[in-house]
Amino acid sequence: MSPTETTPVPLRIAHRAALTPEATAVRAPEGELTYRQFDRRARAVAEELRAAGAGPEDTVLLGVRRGVHWAVGLLGIWYAGAAPLLVDLDAPDERLRTLLRAAGTRHAVAPDTRAAAMLQRRTGSELFWASTTTAAPTSAAPPADIAPGSLAYVLFTSGSTGQPKPVAVGHTGLAAQVATLAERYALTDQDAVLQFAAPAFDVSLEEALPTWCAGGAAVFVKDNVLSPAELEPFLAAERISVVNLPTPYWSQWAKDLERAPRPLPSALRRVVIGSDAGRTADLTRWTTAGHPPVISCYGLTESTITATSYEPAPAELAGFTGDELIPLGEPLAGVRAYVLDEELREAPPGAAGELYLAGSCLARGYHGRPGLTSERFVADPFADAPGERMYRTGDRVTRAPGGPLVFLGRADDQVKIRGHRVELKEVEAAVAAHPDVVDVVVRAVAAADGPQLAAWAAVTVGSPLTPDELRRHLLATTPGYLVPAVVTLMERLPRTPGGKLDPRALPAPALR
Repeated sequence: MSPTETTPVPLRIAHRAALTPEATAVRAPEGELTYRQFDRRARAVAEELRAAGAGPEDTVLLGVRRGVHWAVGLLGIWYAGAAPLLVDLDAPDERLRTLLRAAGTRHAVAPDTRAAAMLQRRTGSELFWASTTTAAPTSAAPPADIAPGSLAYVLFTSGSTGQPKPVAVGHTGLAAQVATLAERYALTDQDAVLQFAAPAFDVSLEEALPTWCAGGAAVFVKDNVLSPAELEPFLAAERISVVNLPTPYWSQWAKDLERAPRPLPSALRRVVIGSDAGRTADLTRWTTAGHPPVISCYGLTESTITATSYEPAPAELAGFTGDELIPLGEPLAGVRAYVLDEELREAPPGAAGELYLAGSCLARGYHGRPGLTSERFVADPFADAPGERMYRTGDRVTRAPGGPLVFLGRADDQVKIRGHRVELKEVEAAVAAHPDVVDVVVRAVAAADGPQLAAWAAVTVGSPLTPDELRRHLLATTPGYLVPAVVTLMERLPRTPGGKLDPRALPAPALR
């Protein structure tokens, strides 16, 4: 039976492997996989995981780096019926241990025994693991029959309580989003799609999964920190047709192409950008130069990656009067977007309100955190059916009559640092954990290359702590994007007579 839009993604990939077994599914620096090889190696992973007791609703650490092993491990976990736990393997050991405890993870995939032993040492856990290098399963057991709504993956975002939040995405929402994005990007079995995002970003799934469901090839670049000019030869050599890039990276590319005009690789037909707000001036210079069409996307981990998209018609692009924020655009199929006031009433056209998202895109909630889930995923009073939910994004937006959604700013303390969602309270909690820190405040401040975190900390009298020592302490326990770029140490923080922070009295940070 042919798969439908509601068929779980791993079963759609299995169907594709049966349909076009000799087509290329994965190209990476360490080698290539046909769909037949991809499917067989994933089944071998699943066999080992099942033998170790992994199954539905279990999380499995995806303990491999970008490339062939990442692809095989991801699909193998799903074939076992379990859910990948997506993490940054370069995070400090303490961070990894925190994430595994929060997700209740007892299983992992790793390339070999040595890598598995390293994971167990770093996480301080006895992990039952499966190898991503086994060429084929010993039995002919098919992939697990995945129940609708069962856990698809867990990915952590920054938390306002000082602890990361484990977002639990279900297979129903993932299947709907993947089908929608494959159609939105017009993917076919002829496409070669760049695999650029880091494995701990859900955009890595958006790059790979619609591609595999369409029968195309996911092409992994070895180094995703190279400049756009350095990326171009790779795109040409691999005949990449679609790229999905962080907006600041694309913005850098647009400006570089204006300084040094040149044609882009001929196979490139579509550019997708997201993870941060873009500027219309970059969109204008890119389009005027005749480069491939750009789709600007917006979404959150809680909305299963992408929720809205924007691709202006030429007349709309010509209507921009200056360097404005690129609009968020319109909801994808199956997504409902509401602009609501504080009383959860729809804001009048042109008025500001908070953006709420609803529909099949929503994650199940926060894994093992029912209280936090009920706080952010609330009842949808506008739904046709009872029991529907909507997600409070914390983003302030507006919509003119007949126009796209436009981003205005945040309604809380969340900021974007190098594409990562960061809750300032989590950074403050990390700084305050140092024994010499007695008071702290963290803010996002403007810098030439984008927002930076700045911390002001009051320390105990006589403490020898220096700003660099505090940053080194944080780097040993906290991901780099949560570490303030600049730290100012003080005897006490300026506060009003009522005890509130007086931000106007904070000394200016010495930005790096």
